[in-house]
Amino acid sequence: MSREKLIQAFGHGVAETVTQPIDSPLLTTREGWDLAASRRLVAPKRADWGPKATKDTLVGPRDPRLIYHAEMLPVLTPALWLGLLDARRQLRKNRFRSIGRATDMIIDGDRGTGKTTLLVQIGRGFQGLIESDLGPDPNRIPVIYITAPPERESNLDWSLPFAEFLGLNHTVNPDNRNRRTADMTDPVAHVMRQAKTKLVLIDGINRIQDNEIGAAFRYFEALQDSTNTTFVFCGTGAREIVHEARNDKRRKNLPDAVKSKAAFSDLPVLWAGHIPYGADWHSVVKGFDDDLCLHDHQPDSLLKLSRYLHKRTDGYISALSDLICQAAQEAIETAGKTGVEAITKELLDDIRIGRGDSR
Repeated sequence: MSREKLIQAFGHGVAETVTQPIDSPLLTTREGWDLAASRRLVAPKRADWGPKATKDTLVGPRDPRLIYHAEMLPVLTPALWLGLLDARRQLRKNRFRSIGRATDMIIDGDRGTGKTTLLVQIGRGFQGLIESDLGPDPNRIPVIYITAPPERESNLDWSLPFAEFLGLNHTVNPDNRNRRTADMTDPVAHVMRQAKTKLVLIDGINRIQDNEIGAAFRYFEALQDSTNTTFVFCGTGAREIVHEARNDKRRKNLPDAVKSKAAFSDLPVLWAGHIPYGADWHSVVKGFDDDLCLHDHQPDSLLKLSRYLHKRTDGYISALSDLICQAAQEAIETAGKTGVEAITKELLDDIRIGRGDSR
């Protein structure tokens, strides 16, 4: 799994390279997901950077580099690399299997370890594979991305996020004051079959209440049986949640189970965890260092702060990204005062993040 494959868009000629949008796409809609999946992730070219801020000139709020440094490019962490590799193998097998239910997958780990990033990259990679293999088709919907809805007491509640992603009208008597929603399970399953949907990504599975787990997973399995899709469940404690749902048990001691990894699962689990200080951490910091678009940035200057960065973030990729992205944007905006557009330890010291910031 190369960095190029991680950030590339669909197959050659299928999607154009576009810049980071001003308004971030909503992944839980088909239009937003397709925009995120088809966008080739690239850093602004140096010729398009614009001048460095001076005492007399300021950087505008929509400067391309400010927008870019809000997210930057995904860095290939060990969890992301292994997760994408495992998912690719499983989805390759599931795609051409006709007998039996497809093998689902689970993404688990603590908050801030990159679980959602892995989930989205699995979806992007699979959609890119389908588009490259079969060519563009506006009627095909290879991937559905939803998050656990706030109300989940019936099929109606679970069918709505699927219907909203697919753009299906789920309101009965829309012109009447007594508007209500309908159970969209059958229309959803019909559209998924017609659109040849093969992958469903469910984020935030940890938000499902204990007394709703059994009903939720019976719904997922019924939908899966009628569409022949693969489900990927993502969330902190997802392994135990899915395992006990499939075995009709209640969850117990969720925090301890997540830490000890004592509960087992009959489904493959893709783990995301904090990164220990060492070669893997240096590689991740190097990835951020290489992707910075700052006029006065010197190669490997961020890498020299590797130990400091690990102490500040405790090895959590979300905290590291938050720290570096804020520092990069601050360096761009304050260059007119400081005269230097680069990330320094003094600048990092001034940035506040979570994770029990060790400053």
